[in-house]
Amino acid sequence: MTLDPLAPDLPLARRFLAAHPPPGTLLLCGLTGAHIYGFPSADSDLDLKGLHLAPTQSLLGLDTAPESHDAIIDFEGVECDVTTQEARKALDLLLRGNGNMLERMLSPIQVVDTPWVAELQALAQGAIARHVVRHYQGFFNGCCREHTRAAQPTAKRLLYAYRVALTGIHLLETGTLQTDVTVLAPEYGFDQVAALAELKRQAQEKAIVEPALDAAARADWPRLDARLAQARDRSPLPEAPTNRAACHDWLVRARMAAWPG
Repeated sequence: MTLDPLAPDLPLARRFLAAHPPPGTLLLCGLTGAHIYGFPSADSDLDLKGLHLAPTQSLLGLDTAPESHDAIIDFEGVECDVTTQEARKALDLLLRGNGNMLERMLSPIQVVDTPWVAELQALAQGAIARHVVRHYQGFFNGCCREHTRAAQPTAKRLLYAYRVALTGIHLLETGTLQTDVTVLAPEYGFDQVAALAELKRQAQEKAIVEPALDAAARADWPRLDARLAQARDRSPLPEAPTNRAACHDWLVRARMAAWPG
């Protein structure tokens, strides 16, 4: 069997997390970035995003437990970028419609297997609501501005714009998270994505796009923006999450389970 040279090295990711663990207990860690967006290249890093639970006793004193943990480390020749949020912060962001939190919790590639993964993913699915449109619209507009200001047009920036908008559209219309832009683009009729993704896979992270392809991709931006607005207007999702109480109850139970007494 021939191994895919662009597939993520998950055993390496697990060794990295064991060598550089976040504070407290790691509850969940999803692979994000180009590997689940459909356009990895040989030099793509391992983008690891997760949730950790601070020791319960660390929440009772004068000093506040850190809410976030970030590290970018070259590990065994691969750049590993890890970010985790403490569970309370993570669930608060989830309930506010933070798409990054939703995507890490529902990532199709979970790097670690813990007793909490299934419950956290159920909470994430239950928190999907119309207000996520603010995240995806803001992220999409930011991707477009960044590409416009860049000295050279890259496939990566253009693909991020498509990926963010199409993930948001699909989520709002179906309630299902799909982050692979090569799956979404044919469904929604955006033909430039296939060429951009192939260029990114065959080249490198900063592969430059020819002017004609760049112009064709930029011409899709107004249609993507309008499609996002339409998806929000006709979404069957509730306006806001309906499972805040369930998130609260889960967090209390997790903290009590971690109490050493």
